[in-house]
Amino acid sequence: MGTTLFLTQRNKILEAYTQAGQPFQASTKPYKSTVTFSYQNVEVIAAATIAWMVAKSGQAYEWFGYKISDPVPGNSGVPAYRHGNEADTNISKARTTNGAEDFVIEAMSASCRGIRVKSSAFEVASVEASNCLVGNYPIYDPGSLYIAPQIMSPFNLQNGLYRNMAPYISIEFEWDRSRITKVGTLEQLPEGGANSYLNSSGEPSTNDRYRIPEGYIWRREGEPDSEFIVRGTLQDSIACPMLQVSTPGVGTTPLVVNATSVNLDVVLRLHGLSVKLPTRN
Repeated sequence: MGTTLFLTQRNKILEAYTQAGQPFQASTKPYKSTVTFSYQNVEVIAAATIAWMVAKSGQAYEWFGYKISDPVPGNSGVPAYRHGNEADTNISKARTTNGAEDFVIEAMSASCRGIRVKSSAFEVASVEASNCLVGNYPIYDPGSLYIAPQIMSPFNLQNGLYRNMAPYISIEFEWDRSRITKVGTLEQLPEGGANSYLNSSGEPSTNDRYRIPEGYIWRREGEPDSEFIVRGTLQDSIACPMLQVSTPGVGTTPLVVNATSVNLDVVLRLHGLSVKLPTRN
């Protein structure tokens, strides 16, 4: 049987390290990064107790374009601009792999990790709860006590704001600020983790991923193709009418609350094989 002329990027990188004649380390730990897409309040119809929320087209953010402690892209609409932590990303230098390693991208997955809502009015004493109501912290409000049922009520059966946005977010790879590869749209990327079937894109399993058998190489720092980001761009505006909420337990008069912005934290993961020379420590 003759030698195949088709070589995956995994084959190529392993062959290169083997030919170098040095021991090397390999790992399948994924890379992850989080950005935030948002809906903004554009109109309140007080007589109908309805507010119109719009995810405006043109929102474009870069996964892997920032490191831990850098501002998280898409968070300028909340009072305290969030800085990335270990839950947001696991890269120590923007656009660059960790520890001078080569990474072969063989699959992708994505999740809406959480929702943060900035409200028009609130009255709570707890610092943590107040931060939730201005959009600094994620919120979970299944009873729609403070945020509109269109955002989080379990009667929706799914995260409708994310599911309706994902098909309009185009995905592309960019290397070295010059070479671009079009990938598709966000709804093609499965959950890649634990979730309910209604809240996942495909099977909610760590094995359910958007497969790229041929692979792409994210090279170690200093090599061609070493500066890398995944760009997501919302191509069309999306509108969603939401009910105003009268909060309970605020003095004798309920406080009418509108969401002024709804922020969706979307984490994207790259799965594959990383290869590097062994540490000397």
